[in-house]
Amino acid sequence: MIVPLFAQSDEKYNATIFETGLYAKDLHFDWKPLNRKLDIHSADIREINFRFSDLDLNYIGNDNKKTASIKFSGPNLSLQELTVRSSIHSENWVTKEKIARLEKRESIPKLSIESIASGIDLYMIDHNSLPGNINELAVKQYLDMSIPPLDDYSWSYTLDLPEQIIAKPTHINIKPSAHAIYYDWQTRSFQLDPEKDSLYNVPITDWEYIFEIEKISQVFSSNIDLEISEDKSEFDLNMKRGQFRISKTSFSATPGKQLDDRSSLSLPEFLLEANDVVLNGSFSGTPIIHRGKGKFRIRNFEIKIPKGIKEEPEIDAMLKTLGIWNNSLMIRLIEFDINLINEFTGDMGFRFQTPFLKVSVDGDFSLQQTDSIPKLVLHDTEVRIHPISLGMRKWLGEWEQKNGKDFDREGATIVLKINGPIENPIIQGY
Repeated sequence: MIVPLFAQSDEKYNATIFETGLYAKDLHFDWKPLNRKLDIHSADIREINFRFSDLDLNYIGNDNKKTASIKFSGPNLSLQELTVRSSIHSENWVTKEKIARLEKRESIPKLSIESIASGIDLYMIDHNSLPGNINELAVKQYLDMSIPPLDDYSWSYTLDLPEQIIAKPTHINIKPSAHAIYYDWQTRSFQLDPEKDSLYNVPITDWEYIFEIEKISQVFSSNIDLEISEDKSEFDLNMKRGQFRISKTSFSATPGKQLDDRSSLSLPEFLLEANDVVLNGSFSGTPIIHRGKGKFRIRNFEIKIPKGIKEEPEIDAMLKTLGIWNNSLMIRLIEFDINLINEFTGDMGFRFQTPFLKVSVDGDFSLQQTDSIPKLVLHDTEVRIHPISLGMRKWLGEWEQKNGKDFDREGATIVLKINGPIENPIIQGY
């Protein structure tokens, strides 16, 4: 008997889409929150375009194996002229921050005065009289001036008993012109500081918030291959090009039309980019990246600090250390490049540039992708730190003196050699 044999036929599908997406122009929204009668919000978008193009889907399957291939460009996104405005009736956070900083500066002298008051109480029990000065309390061991908070010499203390205890800032205080603090001995309470009283009396204000983006663009071009069988499910991804860019972003917050206390952020360029990324894996395991290039970049990021915050002594001292004499902090460039040559090795570069400091990092790395979290080890990595401002050079010099170590230098530039695991690198010579 002859039995005819029939070849198993495959199930096949194919689909192509030249272009599909969503487009809208001149969108406007505004709304008022419930129970917030004085608040109002609005949003405007001049144009938004979300699309896929050149979409090609192929599928072949039978009882043993199923294979799918997807090629496409997208999702591509273009958004132009986004503006969000909010008018909010709320407390003045600039004033709130000033109060918080003032209370923090006053915390040490107030704790010290309370310790002094406790020492005076013990002294009166033993001597049935009031001490003449702080030194008498210390000599007779009713106070220990070597432990916190009394070991802070940015404040001095005077007894004017039985009326009051007085704390005054010394010349080493971060704000030598600060008001004295008075403790009323009869009522055992601190007198109200006129500076703080004026801050507490600032009313709730109308804040104007404005957030703007001139353009957002996103472009992707990728291939995805899927293979599914009874014993395994695998995929391959090849991203030829991927880019996400935001152009001319800004944000401002203005309390009650007080332009001096306006805070703002501005970011002309934000970029994320990936090219020639190849990875594969199974749906049950961790994918392996075989090669790829990536870039992250921010240019001319600027923060403008409200005048009221900038004048706070801690903030002012920090800005002067960085060589900033106005209320504007600028980061000219943050850039990170990575090139994965194969699944085991690659190289990278990092740039950080400001008016007060420049940092560059260049080196190679090895990569182990066997675990869910890849292990990265640095090789022959060089870090170059160039302090520009006088305050930054002084700060680095003080660090060297304090730690008893001198940085290796080429001229004014600090040069560090780094090797080892990224989570615990070894700095040569340190």
